[in-house]
Amino acid sequence: MTQLKFFAVVLITLHLSLAQAVAAEELPASFTVGKQYFEQGRFEEAYTELHKAFLLDPGNPDLNFHLGRAAFETGRFEEAVMAYERVLMVDPNAARVKFELARAYFQLGTRELARQYFKEVLATNPPEQVWKNIETFLASIDASEQKHFVNGTFTLGHAWDDNARLAPASSQIPAGLFEFQLTGPNAAPQSDQINTATLVLNHIYKNAEYPFLWKTAATSYNALYQSLHDLDVNYLGLATGPVFQKDNYIWDVQALGSYIDVEHDRYQSSFGATSSLTYSFLKNFMGTIAIKAEEKNNYVDPGRDAFNLMFSVGPVLLVGPNRLSLLFTKEKENADYDVNGYDRFGWKLRYDRGLPYDFAVFAGLGYTLTDYDAKMSLFPSSRSDEVQELTAGVSRLLWQDTTRNQALIMQLGHTYTNSDSNINLYTYKKNVTELNLTVNF
Repeated sequence: MTQLKFFAVVLITLHLSLAQAVAAEELPASFTVGKQYFEQGRFEEAYTELHKAFLLDPGNPDLNFHLGRAAFETGRFEEAVMAYERVLMVDPNAARVKFELARAYFQLGTRELARQYFKEVLATNPPEQVWKNIETFLASIDASEQKHFVNGTFTLGHAWDDNARLAPASSQIPAGLFEFQLTGPNAAPQSDQINTATLVLNHIYKNAEYPFLWKTAATSYNALYQSLHDLDVNYLGLATGPVFQKDNYIWDVQALGSYIDVEHDRYQSSFGATSSLTYSFLKNFMGTIAIKAEEKNNYVDPGRDAFNLMFSVGPVLLVGPNRLSLLFTKEKENADYDVNGYDRFGWKLRYDRGLPYDFAVFAGLGYTLTDYDAKMSLFPSSRSDEVQELTAGVSRLLWQDTTRNQALIMQLGHTYTNSDSNINLYTYKKNVTELNLTVNF
């Protein structure tokens, strides 16, 4: 029995000795091969070999450092953190390890720990390229924690309109069995030049704890005529509400209000709500659907007070520098006086193409059919209008700062409008040429 115990002890001792000998042989081989694979950019193979070596000697700091780097490059950020933490247990002041650990925490979204380790490395006065990289990381962390964002556009425009008052094609207007002659400023087309200014300001509130953004948009539009001052228009609009955004869609729900004055006298105000959804079906194909409801209050003519409901839907196709969009709209306005209420259907087709040297061209067609709810006095039937539009133009990017999302764009466009109505008073043609200069900020 004593002899059996002796042989058992000897056997176990030999087994342990052989295991240690094998480990001593395998560790350098796996470690060396793993480092070679890493230097060649073969990160998956490097991770496999270094992990083999780690199982044989889990407390080796140099091995853990290289294992952490291989784990990081293969997207195993949590394993990288654990490997670097094991190194710091042996050497708490290892600046290079802290830098790599901060990068891993940054990828995991643990930004406070990442910031802490980056600052500890900065305190060691690292080489210039290292502290520049750290400053970039810290700036990115600050940006990710930013909650308030403001952007917008400001556009100055000058337009030439050959029929500013929408005067009819003929001043002789038939009304049933009778015909009357138009007189006054609306009897014949009058041309004028218009100076416009449009400011759009967007504020976005972003909180990582909320499943949505909160967007507020304010719009100011002013149109000042050089001669026909009674047509001067000022518009103010405000919309605010949540925006839900994922990789393949953007959905917003907003409350809105607006105010319009004409020749500095209040003309109309409105309030309501709107919602739109843009969904990306494919990389280059998306669709948009929207609905808007508004209550309108007209200060000049109470008979125009109305509830307006509008629905729109359309696809957008992107192919290289080409963009093709089609939009269908359906609108219903219930006015206090039926003669001002209407049903409207329309569509717009637009093509945009980018060109060399920061140029772009666009062209579009539009059609609108409006049927009014009741007959007008003096006319035998309810009003029905068909309006066709043809637009074309060119734009050029004059200046851009991509780091600050700023740009300066010039656009020249022309729109021809042809309105054909069953009541000749609303049959007209007009041409508008407009030059715009837009700053994005």
